Amino acid sequence: MKKLIILTLFLVGCSSTSSNFLDFKATKKTQSDTSVEDFKSRLGYLASDKLGGRSAGSKGDILARDYMVDLFKKSTSLVTVQEFEVITNRRTKDTAITYNIIGVLPGNDPLLKDEFVIVGGHYDTTPNPPKARRLFFDNINNGADDNASGTAMVLELFEKYASTNNHKRTLVFILFGGEELGLLGSKHYAENPTIKLDKVQLMVNLDMVGRLDENKNVYLGGVPTAYGFIETLKPFFEQSELNVTSYEHTASGVRSLFSRSDHYNFYRKDVPSLFFFTGIHKDYHTPRDEADLINYNGLKLISDLAEKVIDNAANRSDRLEFRALPKLEEESERTPARMKVSFGVMPDYAHQGSGLKIDAVLDNRPAKNSGMKDGDIIIKIQDIVVDDIYKYMEILSKIEPGSKAQATVLRNDEELTIDVQF
Repeated sequence: MKKLIILTLFLVGCSSTSSNFLDFKATKKTQSDTSVEDFKSRLGYLASDKLGGRSAGSKGDILARDYMVDLFKKSTSLVTVQEFEVITNRRTKDTAITYNIIGVLPGNDPLLKDEFVIVGGHYDTTPNPPKARRLFFDNINNGADDNASGTAMVLELFEKYASTNNHKRTLVFILFGGEELGLLGSKHYAENPTIKLDKVQLMVNLDMVGRLDENKNVYLGGVPTAYGFIETLKPFFEQSELNVTSYEHTASGVRSLFSRSDHYNFYRKDVPSLFFFTGIHKDYHTPRDEADLINYNGLKLISDLAEKVIDNAANRSDRLEFRALPKLEEESERTPARMKVSFGVMPDYAHQGSGLKIDAVLDNRPAKNSGMKDGDIIIKIQDIVVDDIYKYMEILSKIEPGSKAQATVLRNDEELTIDVQF
C-alpha cells in the first residue's frame, strides 16, 4: 500500500510542473546564514532520547516528521509529505509506515526556475537494539551522526535559502525515511517524483557529515557524474579549510560506498549526484552515536562548502551533463554474499587500493582479539586474495562459526599473518 499525504492545498504533479508552483514565494523570512548554535539545536532535538530513535514506524519517526514539516511550513507553503509502507523485518514480514518530507523554494529566474537542484539526506535510524544486546543502560540508537547530522544540515540550508531567495533554479529539499532499510525513501521518491527528474540539475546528498576529524577530511563522492564538474568544484575545495577527497571511483570499495546512500537512486535516473560524508566510525549503528560526539564546527565548514556547490548548480547558466561512472552499474548487480562469520571491523570505503582496509576494529570481536589494528589492510583470507569488499564477503560466507582462519594483512607496508578465531 502506498499513500500520499498532502499537507498543503497544492501538489506538484509527478510528470509535470505547475506554473502556479513556480509563482509561489517563501512566506516568511528566516536567518540568512547557518550557525553552530542552530546545528546544536536541530541535531540535539533529533538525536535526543525524547524521540527514542527514528526508525521507520516508531514514535520518533513521527516526531521527527512533524518537526521537519513545521520548520518547512514557516518559510514556504510548498510542503509535501509522501507516506509509504516498508517491510521492517524480512523474516517476520512486519511492515510500517514512514515518510519523505519535501519543502520547495521556487527559483527567481523566468526560465531557469523550471529546473531543479535537490538537497537531501535521510532522517531515519536503525532500530534500537534488542534487550540481549543493550549496552548497559543505553538502548537507543539516536543516530546523531547517522543521520541527524545530515538532516540538520538540510534544514539549515533550507532556512538560509528561504531567507536570501537568491537562487535562479528551484530548490527542492527532501528528508528521506527508510534509508536504513535499503534506500527505500529515495527509491519511493524516484519512482513517484513531485518534479520532472529530467529537469534536475544536481542532487546533493548529506549523509553522516558530523564526525569531521582533526585533519578536516571530508569525502565527496559523485564528482565524476557530471562532465567537467571537477574543474568547476576545485576552486571551492581550494578556498575551504576542508581536506576534500573527491573519489574517482577507481576502487571497488569506493564504488560500493557510492551505492549505499540516497543519492544513488537519483544517479540511476541519470541525475548528476554528489555525496558528502565524513566517514565510518566505531559508534556507527550503535547507541554510542550521540550528539556530544558531533563536531559542530565541522558541520558549519561542510555546510559552507555545500552551499557554494549548491549556489553554482542553482545559478549557472548551463546545464550539467550527466556522466555514468565506469562499471558502477555492472558492480551494483553483484549480490553480496551473506556472511556466516564476521571479523568485527568497519571497512574504510574510501580506500582506493586493493584489499579491504580496516577503518575501525571493534572491541571484543575476532579481529580485535587476534591483534588486528585500525588501518590494517586485509589482502588474503585462507590464501584467497581479497580483491574488494565483494570478495571479502564471499570468503566469509564459506567460513563456519567457531572455526579458525588465517588472514594476511598489510601493516605499514609489511605483510603479517594472523590467526583469527571466529
